[in-house]
Amino acid sequence: MECTILIGGQAGQGLASIERELAALLFRLGYFFFATKFYMSRIRGGHNDHLFRIAERPVHALSGESWDVLVSLDEETQRRCKADLSARGLCLSPAEIAEIEKRAKDGFSNVVMSNPLLVGVLLRIIGVRSDALEAAAREEDQPAALLAGMALAEEWDMADRFVLQPRAESPYTFDGNSAIGFGSLLGGCQFMAAYPMTPATSLMLYVAKAALELPVHFEQAEDEIAAINMALGASYAGLRSMVATSGGGFALMTEAVSLAGMTETPIVIVIAQRPGPSTGLPTRTEQGDLNVVLSAGHGEFPRLVYAPGSLQEAVDLAKRSFEMADRYQIPVFILTDQYLADSIQLLEGSPELSVALRQYEIFDASYRRYALTPDGLSPLTYPGLGEALVRVDSDEHTEAGKITEDLDLRVRMVDKRLRKASRMDKDAVLPTLYGDRDADICLISWGSNREIVEEAADRLTSEGHPVAALHFSQVYPLVPAMLEGVSLAGKRLIAIENNATGQFAGLLKRELSLEINDMILKYNGLCFSVRELCDEVAARFFVPGGVK
Repeated sequence: MECTILIGGQAGQGLASIERELAALLFRLGYFFFATKFYMSRIRGGHNDHLFRIAERPVHALSGESWDVLVSLDEETQRRCKADLSARGLCLSPAEIAEIEKRAKDGFSNVVMSNPLLVGVLLRIIGVRSDALEAAAREEDQPAALLAGMALAEEWDMADRFVLQPRAESPYTFDGNSAIGFGSLLGGCQFMAAYPMTPATSLMLYVAKAALELPVHFEQAEDEIAAINMALGASYAGLRSMVATSGGGFALMTEAVSLAGMTETPIVIVIAQRPGPSTGLPTRTEQGDLNVVLSAGHGEFPRLVYAPGSLQEAVDLAKRSFEMADRYQIPVFILTDQYLADSIQLLEGSPELSVALRQYEIFDASYRRYALTPDGLSPLTYPGLGEALVRVDSDEHTEAGKITEDLDLRVRMVDKRLRKASRMDKDAVLPTLYGDRDADICLISWGSNREIVEEAADRLTSEGHPVAALHFSQVYPLVPAMLEGVSLAGKRLIAIENNATGQFAGLLKRELSLEINDMILKYNGLCFSVRELCDEVAARFFVPGGVK
């Protein structure tokens, strides 16, 4: 049993506040839920949708089924979406929203109280009782207004229309950016610099708030060039450091990415993708920046690229990124996107709450920052620790860090930096195979599509169309070990991506000689829904009785 809710209206009508309060109360009341948003690049006006899926089991994607509750804060929402209302569905029309606002003014002398009134109506629709609400609500939730909303639902005969039992016991709820921020703090992040850019800004805000109480420093830079160079300076000085941006901001950072490669300075770079080129659709989602991250920064140097597909992966891979950046003295990238960044859900696991820290040796005056070693890993320390003089330079350099134009040494230094790759292969995060291993069709995904694809695989299999799903959360480097134990011979391989050219499918062919047979690509700025993906796979690749 589940209930889907669409709340639509203009920017400036309180949509974000309604989403925050409803999500917080669902969490404290013990409901499984998934919430995401489609919004325009507007401060006021335009049209935005905030979407909820509430269930009695874990849910991690939009189902794509008809809406059970439609909340129309404006006429456009009703015009666009009423046709998608389920047979038993409820529609709160603009007239009913106006009545809620009137009651907020009359009962609480403040139209802003219409937000908790509306939340109270929605909670009563799914069966929440006043005693449960009073136990879960806090003073800032405006419990009197919430209870007034519940009474209004009863007056309008909407109470208990979609009764759900609260069965979740998760201690955490996050959106994707907060999960990355949480994982970064567990990874020992001590410094973050950034310049605001949707959809990465909420990660900045998470770390900035944490910096008020924890030993981490946040710096809002004047631009992205300054941000990444600040982070490199902090890393050189001994702090685990990160930056966060989106595609256009990252374009400004690429020279400093190359600087990190040459100086072998650890750094974590979070890129929250949105549709490009240029400004593109700045508040929508896409997976279009994989290729630019693979080649960003002039010259040749190793890098790691992770792309989390769930809250748990966002926490785990963010934490891991700082360890890998330090271990291999490289830039590590985390590729997320607007869909995962803005989606709110429960973290079902319990992450280990230990904080990892950078470890240093103390060296004497004979220290050589870029010592030529068999595995390519030179000793890392920071200035002021012992007698070591830590020289770094953007020019090619000697083992001691001094500028050189010795061409033979140049070759040895390039080879040293690239030798790290063989060690990195042993630390690769292997892909996850899900579903019917014997199925003739395998859906291949990366990044934020993981849980959409896995639910689609379950649904397709239950409908008589067996499929498997293979998800990659490390998208570079791709190593042969990733396909060991995964029997793909004879299967039809279908890449699921939110871009126009199948960037990851091309990378699989280039790096692992894995031929993708077909692709399902979506690049209109919206995420896939489960039903949409099921219908596409069934229509294109199945016939009655089997596979086309």
